[in-house]
Amino acid sequence: MKKQPTNPYYHPEETQGRRRAAQSSSPYAQDTRKTGGSGASPRKKKKKKGGHRFLTTLLVLLLICGGGYYALNHLVTGGAVSLPNLLNTPQEIRDDVVNILCAGIDYEEGRDYSDGMGMTDVVMYVSFDVKANRINMLQIPRDTYVGEEVPTGGTGKINAVARSGKQDPAIANLASVLNEQLKLPVDYYVTIDMDAFKTVINAIGGIEVTVPFDITDDYGNTLRAGTQIVDGATAEFMVRQRHNYANADLGRLEMQRYMYSALLKTFKSFPAKDIVKVMPAYIQYVKTDIGLAKMGGLALKVREVPSENITMFTLPCEPCNWNGKSLVSVHKEAAAEMLNTYFRPYSEPVPADQLTIIELANNGRDSGTVQSMDKIDSGTANWGKDSYTQPETPASSGAQ
Repeated sequence: MKKQPTNPYYHPEETQGRRRAAQSSSPYAQDTRKTGGSGASPRKKKKKKGGHRFLTTLLVLLLICGGGYYALNHLVTGGAVSLPNLLNTPQEIRDDVVNILCAGIDYEEGRDYSDGMGMTDVVMYVSFDVKANRINMLQIPRDTYVGEEVPTGGTGKINAVARSGKQDPAIANLASVLNEQLKLPVDYYVTIDMDAFKTVINAIGGIEVTVPFDITDDYGNTLRAGTQIVDGATAEFMVRQRHNYANADLGRLEMQRYMYSALLKTFKSFPAKDIVKVMPAYIQYVKTDIGLAKMGGLALKVREVPSENITMFTLPCEPCNWNGKSLVSVHKEAAAEMLNTYFRPYSEPVPADQLTIIELANNGRDSGTVQSMDKIDSGTANWGKDSYTQPETPASSGAQ
């Protein structure tokens, strides 16, 4: 399990063969000995972090489904409130497909979190087609516009839905919006506070990841392209920065897939005893309504899904400005096509005019992309150009 990172802690304040900037420090220069251990409080105000929330979301889902479920016994039996039954997959196909809402909860400095709920700055919908042995994952940008009628505290953005609504659990507010506006059923949820990422990566001795191209920060420090083992701080830098992409946050979503793929590959191969070792670092940050029996059944099945059957999508959309707000507008026709093809394997297609999400702009740019895990692992994924209209894996759509 112990590995030696080939690209150790990302220290911009040290040269390490890189061009040194005039500044003496950077936002990535932190003490790796400080972790979000049991003494840390998730309610403390923290600086905004734009990357590790995405990794932690997938990481916890993988651990739940990949063999560490019994280590979550005290959490699950603690009585996490379930979602309303009306949001669930229809009973007649529930054995064939399981749909899980994953949300990463962040706490931004300067905001009031007295109600205990932060912003869901990652929204990922995971559809596990058990019958076809396939997993499709849908990334929904945090600034996606959901309308002024949905409680968002005035932002209109999907990341404020959970904390602004009145349902219990709070995540049910978000699940209800996905169900109503995109017609996506939700069976279970996993929510994660974001303090555990670097701790977990460092606890496993680093993680092997493919960096698709050189990434340079504002201080002139460059993380070089290639497959390498990185530690927690370097991994965080890789997925949090967004200035290397013309489309900013949407480009960052695509970069995060490379870390998702690395985490999937790593944890699918982990013995249960190794998974249990890292659980204490972040178990306090997780809430889920997936029961132990269901976890046990999913564990055996998820670990057997081949990488070519795991595909990652971004909801078709584009950035726009509306009434002085920076938002992301969904492309309804393209979204309907994607959802019908990849996320309704045993249900009737839903036409675009039945989706109630509001389309603010559609200039044909920055639409949805798709990459399969095996293409990412092999370094053959086509950055920014693999669209849902040219799928890398065969669809299993249509009513059965």
